[in-house]
Amino acid sequence: MRKTGWLMLAVLVASAQAADLYCVAPIHKLTRDQAPGPDWTAGRAELDCARNESESVQVVIRSDQPLAGLAVNLSDFSGPEGSVLGLANLRTYRVEWVDINAPFEVDQPSETPDFQPDPLPPVDLATERFDLTPGQNLILWLTVTVPADARPGTYRANLEVREGENRVGELDLNLRVRSFALPKRPILQSMVGLATGNIYKAHGCKTKHDQEQIVRLFLDEYARARLSPFLYAPGTQAFNPLPDAAIKWTFTLGEDGKPTGQVELDFTGFDREGEYYLNQREDFSAFNFAPYFWSRRDVDGKKVMYLRASDGKTVVERRNADGSVNPVFDEILISLFRGIAQHLDEKGWLDRAIYYVTDEPGEDDTPAIKEICELVRRADPRIRTSLTYDPANRPRLAELVQDGRSLISVWIPYCTMYREEVAADQRSKGAEYWLYDVSSAALIGHSGQTNRSIMWDIWRRDAHGYLYYLSTWWGRDATPWERPNFTLPEFTYRYRQGDGFFFYPPLRKGEPEEPILDYVVPTIRWELLREGAEDFDYLRMLEARIAANPNADPAVIAKAKQALANARSLADAIGASATSYSIRDLTFEATEGWSFGLEEGWLLHQGGKRSDLPVEIKVNLPDGQYRLTLNVYQDAAYRGKQYSRFLVDGRPYATGTSSLKTGVNVNAGTVEVRDGVARFTLSSVDEDFGVILYRVGLTPHRTGAGVGLYAVRAEIADALEALPGEK
Repeated sequence: MRKTGWLMLAVLVASAQAADLYCVAPIHKLTRDQAPGPDWTAGRAELDCARNESESVQVVIRSDQPLAGLAVNLSDFSGPEGSVLGLANLRTYRVEWVDINAPFEVDQPSETPDFQPDPLPPVDLATERFDLTPGQNLILWLTVTVPADARPGTYRANLEVREGENRVGELDLNLRVRSFALPKRPILQSMVGLATGNIYKAHGCKTKHDQEQIVRLFLDEYARARLSPFLYAPGTQAFNPLPDAAIKWTFTLGEDGKPTGQVELDFTGFDREGEYYLNQREDFSAFNFAPYFWSRRDVDGKKVMYLRASDGKTVVERRNADGSVNPVFDEILISLFRGIAQHLDEKGWLDRAIYYVTDEPGEDDTPAIKEICELVRRADPRIRTSLTYDPANRPRLAELVQDGRSLISVWIPYCTMYREEVAADQRSKGAEYWLYDVSSAALIGHSGQTNRSIMWDIWRRDAHGYLYYLSTWWGRDATPWERPNFTLPEFTYRYRQGDGFFFYPPLRKGEPEEPILDYVVPTIRWELLREGAEDFDYLRMLEARIAANPNADPAVIAKAKQALANARSLADAIGASATSYSIRDLTFEATEGWSFGLEEGWLLHQGGKRSDLPVEIKVNLPDGQYRLTLNVYQDAAYRGKQYSRFLVDGRPYATGTSSLKTGVNVNAGTVEVRDGVARFTLSSVDEDFGVILYRVGLTPHRTGAGVGLYAVRAEIADALEALPGEK
């Protein structure tokens, strides 16, 4: 009996220790079967958060034996003087994985699967049960939101895992709530596209009521992430995609039935939404308010931009058939923009309004864009105009000037195409800057720190906002769960591993029979964008407090300035948006086997023989060491060759093993910049591998471990608490 008792006790002890629990910071992306590493903390988590901020942590549960039906229980967060942060302040998701090497073609198998974490379907800990497979990770993503009125101090919660009545693992969560709060309205300005077609279909919306409910759920997600939505489409005229939420107008017609030049404006639906989202909740920091006033037509076989305005019934063009200016068009546009500006000013919204003139214009579009912007200025010079690209990559856009002032209020170049000297010139003309991204920091395969770093890049460039074209854009023949890489029949562009979406459909396959209107499925990348937006606000708040307290304790000011200096070093080190150079920016001599495709914008060598190509780049960068990134083509069989394998300064480099046919970035060591010139030698190889080079990127290279992201954030928070300011 005694031996049996000891045996039973041993079984109970073994069961009680059957699962191992770890906490891992959100910037570390974990694979399904990844073993514990140095960034994993066993048994506890330490979180640091301002008021009116959210903070995330990954809880990894694993076991060397199969376990089934596990319950995860989480207590409230107990804080100082009896204060409590309840479970209503917590969101729980389960980390899932998608194959980022799945081919674009839905009928093709994935030859080299690469499953990376991205989807975050929400889970209900009260009802959901979990199974563990030996050697595989169950990862829960926890996000706690601290209310603006929470009491500062340390809060503690406990998470335990139970198999029936037995506790098989537990960990402690310690949350430090800071004394300061993030402002209700985000400091970071942003516009992240929200398209409705995919989400209506994915969530099974059948009625207008269904559509409104799911739209509002997505708008809540944007607000939680401190990001602002906009409609990425030629008809864009509201931050809210509800059909009646746009500013509407009607052209006044004369007795002859022709437009007089006057416009009647209707703000009914727009004001209703603005009152709720912009006034009551102060959710959004920027919004677009009017559509494009242009279209294109064929002229001598070329698509040419021309100006037009419509109220849905009547269309008015700026140019008459003989090429002369139609004054009615000008009167319409001036009346329309003047009326909108006056109304938005009365509502207190004009400082958040943006007129997004067009997207990625060509050089030849410059005259038409100038005409639009001049009319907007005549209507009301306070209206902010914006344009993606700037004179760094479309030199003719420098013509958009009137009386020495830029006609573009907000330039939004692609993050890798920002040029400090160009930005300085445009800022001297009164413009400000945002940055936009597509694939430099937002892809599934990027590290979590890279996903988050885009906001640090915006800060280090002294920009004020972020633009991303769409958060809900995915393929039509398969869900992004199955194909995170996709193509669309009407586009030649290939959307690669998360390009175009930060959310997933609620179902892995097909469409729901009944509407799913109570939850959405965000991504790790969306959560990291949120954390980056919070980082940006921390940095801007500290800059403002230093400026507002010139007579503060010198030691406190010195620490605050050192924290900003460390933040700048970190931003330089982790910045994903290397200063980028196209093939046209490179200087090289004709060398055997190398060819330059002007139309394609590439350097090509078919391989089979080594051929050295010395390359120079004239740069406006400080002398020093820079990380070299080459954007090259990846293809297992292009024109009978595999691409790409190559040498840089004699060292071998290659693309990955993915079967996708696309351009990828390859880190290719370091180069030195001296007297405004960077030099390296690109070489083909003797093997049967070709190389195609599209772009070259340079990022400041920092030696040594430096200060990590979380340590820098803690320094910034310490400085904010030490300086006088709104708490």
